[in-house]
Amino acid sequence: MVGATLDSNPTTCQVIESVQLLMAYPPVCSLTCRSRHKKCDENPAETGTDDVGEVPICGPCSIANRDCVYSEEASRNPTAPSRQYSQESSITPSVSAGAAAVPQRRESFPFQIMAAPGSSPHPAPPAPAAPPQAGPPAPSLVTIAEAYHYAQSPDTVASEQLTADMASNRWLDLLATDAAQADANFSLAPSPAPFEDDSPSSASQATHAESRPIGTENQPIAGDVAAVTPSLAGTFERHAWSLDQDVKLTSEEASLFRVFAERASQWKHFSTYAIRLALRNVGLCKAILALCARHRATSLQAGGHAAAAAAHTSLSGSDPSSMAVQYYYETLHYLQIALQYESYTHSEELLATALVISTYEMLDSSKSNWKRHLKGVFWIQRSQNVNGVSGGLRQSVWWAWLRQDIWAAFRERRRCFSFWRPRLDYPDLTQDELASRIVYLLSQTVNYCAKTDGGGDGSAQQRRAYVGDVLLSELARWKTHLGPGFQALPTPAAADPQSVFEPIWIHPPRFAVAMQIYSFIRILITLHRPVVSAGFDGYLKTQKVLHEAVNTICGIAMELRDEGSQIMSAQCLFGAGLCVQDEEKRKAILSLIDACETRTGWPMAALRDDLIAEWARVT
Repeated sequence: MVGATLDSNPTTCQVIESVQLLMAYPPVCSLTCRSRHKKCDENPAETGTDDVGEVPICGPCSIANRDCVYSEEASRNPTAPSRQYSQESSITPSVSAGAAAVPQRRESFPFQIMAAPGSSPHPAPPAPAAPPQAGPPAPSLVTIAEAYHYAQSPDTVASEQLTADMASNRWLDLLATDAAQADANFSLAPSPAPFEDDSPSSASQATHAESRPIGTENQPIAGDVAAVTPSLAGTFERHAWSLDQDVKLTSEEASLFRVFAERASQWKHFSTYAIRLALRNVGLCKAILALCARHRATSLQAGGHAAAAAAHTSLSGSDPSSMAVQYYYETLHYLQIALQYESYTHSEELLATALVISTYEMLDSSKSNWKRHLKGVFWIQRSQNVNGVSGGLRQSVWWAWLRQDIWAAFRERRRCFSFWRPRLDYPDLTQDELASRIVYLLSQTVNYCAKTDGGGDGSAQQRRAYVGDVLLSELARWKTHLGPGFQALPTPAAADPQSVFEPIWIHPPRFAVAMQIYSFIRILITLHRPVVSAGFDGYLKTQKVLHEAVNTICGIAMELRDEGSQIMSAQCLFGAGLCVQDEEKRKAILSLIDACETRTGWPMAALRDDLIAEWARVT
């Protein structure tokens, strides 16, 4: 009937085709995207750059490293309708006003799930269009992103075409394959009904069997729903993977859940919003229980507390390690079924579950494939266009994942997966947002330090030295916008008169960690930047930079008591240890890392052993 109408009315057909063409290819679309039949995500009037003469590059061309060409008309159109962000999702499901609001930033999160947003979720004002220029921009006007735009992870480019469904299922395949290799008894065999589970904690049902270990008796059954209209299909589909009542937890599970709410998710959005999502979502709830059970097991076993772990097992009747593995497997079984629903592949619940699972694996990174699975989390985020300014829980998940990926990339000498660039400049950021922006600068520094395939000729060395200068210049700009909250406060002298470091107290703790990261970045750039004919003066300047950075990191670590700051502080201590040769200072750094482990229960043995191994390489 619709086709007949269009055939009988060619004018209407032409109008519809014109509208569709405009939607697919805006008037200011990149000519490269038009020729490749790709939807362009931004135009030259919206590049968000103030650099005079910078040639705008749209997202698809940037990712694929293609020449981005605009028509002259597009380049002269500074009044084109602007978007909020080039990376903003066009398929993000709606959330409640409370969920979308960005809460007050907070940096404390011992399990590394939390990370304060890196920049404001509010749209940036449109920047003036840069006039086209035939030649390359002047070196002094090149931004960080342009300075080493080549430094993108190959896995980042390879994930360009992944849909939300493909990304989430590939991630699950990674988890399931590695779980099966680690445990011959584990299998993700197809289940006859949604959420059916053959785990020991499940209760079988005669019809529409469902897993019951954490109160899924209220789970609506998809088979009971009659035919629905298309407008209601999404609502009913959501009922297939979420609950209409809160789950019922056992006493042991409630204890673990409370640990997550009060200690593992101290930032507002996780401690309030994410735990509410978990009470209506079996997969997220099981992932949280797995994480907290794993943390309890590692805390009891750390420092030779095997007797305490045995006492806890005999008292509760369950071994935390076994509980953690069981909940982890049950989470994977849930994901296997839930990922069949398109609405779940775009949900906040999936993003939060992926992050909690990643944190669970990070607790035992020496035995798990946590670093490899981070790539799968990136696939999911990219398929949903989640980035540092997505707002709400999505934004929080992205920043937390970035912190994990930064550390994994640093240890593997690879580039970070993320390609997102913040739009707001430092004057437009709050002090909390400035504290988070330094995490982004750390990711760019890790990219700079990554192994490259480039040669060691003179031009490559000059290029690398130039990029290092750009990073140092950006770091100096960041520091000039810091308020008094980042400055040290009066503090008593060290209790031990023989202490090799002077204590430094900065409050609030998130600002203290930001200054540690700032010093860590200076160390990394100094160690990896080529030095050409520096001479004795250059050597003295290098030693001065390293000395100041080490003293700042260690001095802050001496006074940093906040539980949520210990993991990042320990990682900065690792960086400080890389440029310390004095035996007493090395012992002090190891002692500070041990103190971080004591405060959080997070295992630091692998980090400590890696640092000792680095020292052994130069002795």
